[in-house]
Amino acid sequence: MKRQPRTPEVERAITALFRASALLDPIRLTLWDRENLTVTQLRLLGHLAEQEGLSNAELAERLYVTRPSVSALLERLERGGFIRREVAPNDRRSICIWLEPRGRAVVESLREELRDYAAGLMENMSPAELNDFARAVERFVESGSLRRKRDLQVEDPDI
Repeated sequence: MKRQPRTPEVERAITALFRASALLDPIRLTLWDRENLTVTQLRLLGHLAEQEGLSNAELAERLYVTRPSVSALLERLERGGFIRREVAPNDRRSICIWLEPRGRAVVESLREELRDYAAGLMENMSPAELNDFARAVERFVESGSLRRKRDLQVEDPDI
């Protein structure tokens, strides 16, 4: 497949995105060392903290990964005592995922720490800049989510 040329604006945005992502590395490494959890595992736990009882398919969609990837994440988290899997009461073929006390404690302790860290990175931005930033990132997430959904449908037509 031939790569499409990128405009200077796209190249600038890509560079900015990668530089912004690198700003989060110190907190990612701290959390990895302390909890021995990857960013994706932490995101999965965060989704369960917002809504427990999700299925593998629902978690895959929220994490923008395939179902087999979610299964591997769940296996590690279950072995670590962070989550438990139960057969869905209304569909014996489906599994619901629930936080265990250890998983809930990790999410609660890390959520504010992550938000405080991110707020510190933004402390020199004006309210107008923060609003512009939020709008741009929200639009990026929207665009990326649509693209990822299309990509996952090609990988797994059942999604």
